Amino acid sequence: MEANVSAAVLVTGATGKVGRRLIPLLLRRGATVRAASRSLLPARTGIEPVRFDWTDESTYEAARKGVDAMFLVAGPVPQAAHADYVGALLDGAAEAGVEKIVLLSPYGVGQAPPENPLRRIELALETSGVPHTLVRPVAFMQNFSEGLRWREALVEGIRERDEIAAPGGDGVVSYVSTEDVAAIAAIALTEDGYQGKAYAPAGPEPLTLTEVAEHISWAAGRRIRYVETDRTPIRDALLAAGAPPETAEHNSQVYVHAFSSGAQGVLNDDILDVTGRPPRSFAEFAVGAAAAWRR
Repeated sequence: MEANVSAAVLVTGATGKVGRRLIPLLLRRGATVRAASRSLLPARTGIEPVRFDWTDESTYEAARKGVDAMFLVAGPVPQAAHADYVGALLDGAAEAGVEKIVLLSPYGVGQAPPENPLRRIELALETSGVPHTLVRPVAFMQNFSEGLRWREALVEGIRERDEIAAPGGDGVVSYVSTEDVAAIAAIALTEDGYQGKAYAPAGPEPLTLTEVAEHISWAAGRRIRYVETDRTPIRDALLAAGAPPETAEHNSQVYVHAFSSGAQGVLNDDILDVTGRPPRSFAEFAVGAAAAWRR
């Protein structure tokens, strides 16, 4: 595939699990990065920090002006508003010279009805006139090591109480490393041949939360057990983080379904096909993340 090694790439969610791993991959490919986040990142060679807030459209123009490609992640705003904000950012993107867009979207959104807020984002991208790639990963391995909203309580439970407290039962998920997701995004943003395609990055093995606990136990050097809960702790943590009640209610149901239904226990070759490398295993991830679970 032909690479655009001089591309200027806007990375939204630059401090997120995928964004901060994507930036060094883009730099290694010779791209320059406009790192967009609500708090400015430190400037360094190849990186232009820019303040960006999905809820403040006055920050959009400085973020998108002069870039060749965009990596989009809808930010922590009420779901009903996601599509409106993304649509506003996309307005005029084609005329402004944007050649490629990669959208990070949750697994399974492609089967959602058109009125679903996250599906509306994908549909807005399809009508933007810009060649694009959809990346819809299953749940991240890093959810167990890097806290955000209710996941902070998940990490704390492992570290402080030796337990993974979450709904899930015997449901399986083929957890994927954000490093592999970032690798797909970096290639799609800087090379031709990936536009008009959708990928569903997944890890190499479907795991129950009991099996996840076994991997973390081995890496942490002590026994970690899985404790099944209902969705109340997730909903309460989302409310405490400022989510509107309807969003907290909906998202907690989504998380329960993701853990327990087995729908994300998929296996495919997307990571191998795009990157040329097999996906990282949970055992590999756990060894590298062990410091997150030390007391």
